[in-house]
Amino acid sequence: MAVYKVEKEIAGRMLSIETGKYAKQAHGSAVVRYGDTMVISTACSAPSEPEEDAFFPLMVDYRERTSAAGKFPGGFIKREGRPTNKEILTMRMIDRPIRPLFPKGYFDEVQVQAIVLSADQQNDPDLVGVIASSAALSVSPIPFQGPIAAVRVGRLDGEYILNPTNAQLEFSEMDLVLAGHKDAVNMIEFGGQELPEEVVHGAIAFGHEAIKTICQMIEDLAAQVNPTKQPIPELPAEYHQFLKELTSDFRDQLRTAKQTPMKQDRAAAVAQVKQAALERFAPAGSENEKALRIAFMMAFEDFEE
Repeated sequence: MAVYKVEKEIAGRMLSIETGKYAKQAHGSAVVRYGDTMVISTACSAPSEPEEDAFFPLMVDYRERTSAAGKFPGGFIKREGRPTNKEILTMRMIDRPIRPLFPKGYFDEVQVQAIVLSADQQNDPDLVGVIASSAALSVSPIPFQGPIAAVRVGRLDGEYILNPTNAQLEFSEMDLVLAGHKDAVNMIEFGGQELPEEVVHGAIAFGHEAIKTICQMIEDLAAQVNPTKQPIPELPAEYHQFLKELTSDFRDQLRTAKQTPMKQDRAAAVAQVKQAALERFAPAGSENEKALRIAFMMAFEDFEE
């Protein structure tokens, strides 16, 4: 397998994305380096039968080994333990922006594994993990409709800072994490002092420009690899009919349920509407009950949205 690499200076530090050198048995892999922080991410898929709830079986795992910082566990515990809160939150940070970009009706099991190889203590590896996972999926045969990228935006002395270091974040007025593709932002995490809305809006626009640049880098890398993507599955014929009838016959009921004041009461009211529609479109004991339930779950998700 040939080795492909793209690199570009982002916020005064070199960002490089490389594939083909490590994890060659994975369907897709990428090593991303930003400053002296490095993360390797792999993506693998396997055929699987969809469950009746039509849940896409995507698993994201992210680990920060102590060896990445030149340390090893000592004292009473001498091995790596369970994921820390930071690792779990980073798994969610990777999962949220990539999950919506798999085609509807694609139910093959997908696993994304990101491991920190080196941490320079200034460039947080969470952003690097998002970029590496997006690149691994983009160079794989998996029909991922990305790429996406992530950046962090800070603000010091009234000026936006792209990907501030840990030292800069201590004095920053905001800690804004953005993820998205070239057309839009699809994940925002924000923490900061009281700031006007126009300042936050400006930070989002500022960060999205960098996201577009990184997405272009991943597209250039994928063009070099030129993977043969799996075909996008066709939606069940019942899906379109169910969605049409849900919109015409259950719209008012769902609207009323969504306006229920209390959270638990609202969830129960929506579940009641969903169960009534399910009994109509995929009654128990009907022929091809599982296939009908899958088509219904897919249609109801879009109808509810």
